[in-house]
Amino acid sequence: MAEIVSILNLKGGVGKTTTAINLGKALSRLKKKVLVIDNDSQANLTHGLGFTDFSKSVYHTYKDKESLPILQEDEFFHIVPSQLALASIESEVESDINRYYILADAIESVKKNYDFVLIDCPPSLGVYTINAITTSTKFLITTQTDRFSIDGLLEVYRFINNKIKKRLNSNIELMGVLITLFIQNTVATDIGLEELEKHFPGKILNTRIRHTTKFKESTIAGEDIFTYDPKGKGAQDYENLALEILKKNG
Repeated sequence: MAEIVSILNLKGGVGKTTTAINLGKALSRLKKKVLVIDNDSQANLTHGLGFTDFSKSVYHTYKDKESLPILQEDEFFHIVPSQLALASIESEVESDINRYYILADAIESVKKNYDFVLIDCPPSLGVYTINAITTSTKFLITTQTDRFSIDGLLEVYRFINNKIKKRLNSNIELMGVLITLFIQNTVATDIGLEELEKHFPGKILNTRIRHTTKFKESTIAGEDIFTYDPKGKGAQDYENLALEILKKNG
């Protein structure tokens, strides 16, 4: 049965989509069956993987309760795309009596086919993010070491523990805190690391995703980092992250 993981932070630009793409790809390279769901109306994950020609997206799952439209990149790596139109139906989804379980219902019929389902979430605590958290077994928070990123991380963590676990999903657990865009040996980084360790002792993942312009370049090219820069530090870091997560999951 799949480990279903929401990738979260309230601040944008902290590597959520980059992590969904490249952690998913790293796990698939280790022969784990992975489904990555673009759960954001900005559709950055979809575009970042070069998917432009498709007739259905997660929009149709939310609007019409259709099954997940799964695209297969290869045997082990599948994707559910998104589109900008998802933003136009948010109020409609909010008014649905079953609004927080739409994604859970759709995932239920396919989760047996995967080892991991990774859900890329928007930088908000709106109905789409709550759908993801409600169906997930774990959540992974990506963060830089700056103040705003840490504040966004703390807000998500409190929201899940104070509201989601009490009402919608009591079983969800923190997979870990992933530090992205990491620049070593600076005063600001050291201060941020101390702050994170204070709030999340033992929950900071050992792997750091180091800063490199190759991530932006790969997104523009519509490729994951393993395809775009297979010998670079970005590919190395996400491979190490996949190995660390597999070890934590037993």
